[in-house]
Amino acid sequence: MKLRSGSGPVDRDWFGLEAFLPGPRFTRDGGQLYLLDEVGSTNDFLRGRGEEAVGRLCRWDGWGWVAQARSRQAPVQELKPGTVVVARRQSAGRGRQGRQWVDCGGLHLSVSVPRHRAAFNRGFSVWLGLMTALVLREGERLDARLKWPNDIVVDRRKLGGLLIERAGTGEGAQVVAGLGLNLSAGRHELPWALRDSATSVAAEGGRVPRLGELCARLLGRVETELDRFCDDGWESYRPALALLDSLLGQRVRLSTRQGEIRGRAVGIDDQGALLVERELPDGGKIIESVRVGDVHILPTLDGGEGGERAGSDH
Repeated sequence: MKLRSGSGPVDRDWFGLEAFLPGPRFTRDGGQLYLLDEVGSTNDFLRGRGEEAVGRLCRWDGWGWVAQARSRQAPVQELKPGTVVVARRQSAGRGRQGRQWVDCGGLHLSVSVPRHRAAFNRGFSVWLGLMTALVLREGERLDARLKWPNDIVVDRRKLGGLLIERAGTGEGAQVVAGLGLNLSAGRHELPWALRDSATSVAAEGGRVPRLGELCARLLGRVETELDRFCDDGWESYRPALALLDSLLGQRVRLSTRQGEIRGRAVGIDDQGALLVERELPDGGKIIESVRVGDVHILPTLDGGEGGERAGSDH
């Protein structure tokens, strides 16, 4: 791959641009990659919101990435499928329902998913979480698992989270996927309030990768699997999901708009809903599907686990 810059060699390449080869769906239409020093939210920047940010715009010219000079970049106004935004620091990151994501030193990635029917599948966000966990298990040798609906955890501590949003309407609708991962912060470098609920690749003894390499593996895995997910649905992924679903078999409490639900998590359906088995007053049981809610793991009936510990949006 050839790496060129409009103003001479790329200096201080914190990203690792040489390693970023995401695949043809992200480059065939003249792929765009924004490498930003600091931004409020990568998702907002990609959707044309927020303030300008200092960084480089890199374009794919068929041979490699052409990196422009470092300058002030305006939020994306013309959202093209496959556009990628990565920031070194994120000051106003957020998770579901607007919750704050605290920057603990890691990956802040947002991408406009290439147009594909699979991206509009109701279970797409859960599937993306599964793909992320698989990449981390294979490359970083972590026991990464998926905590419904959008968290990546190791031993119930939150390693990262996904945020899926839609941009545009009708035929122009696109899916924007954001991913935050804690990478380099050691256990004692995490914010005090998060040390019991958060973790990082470094804290788990994993290999801390260059960002460009990690992004390439993540997007490459998604691109490779998109057609199969579209054609086969969840059938091909059920074994992996059953293995990596951190809630499976756990007693849980869910806070939903309709009220609180308690029961045992028994899986995730094809639409991305959590399946919860509840006991009825007459001794019978019923399985409810929950599409939206905050989930917490409850102590076991024999007092195990030492109490409730939920993943935190940080």
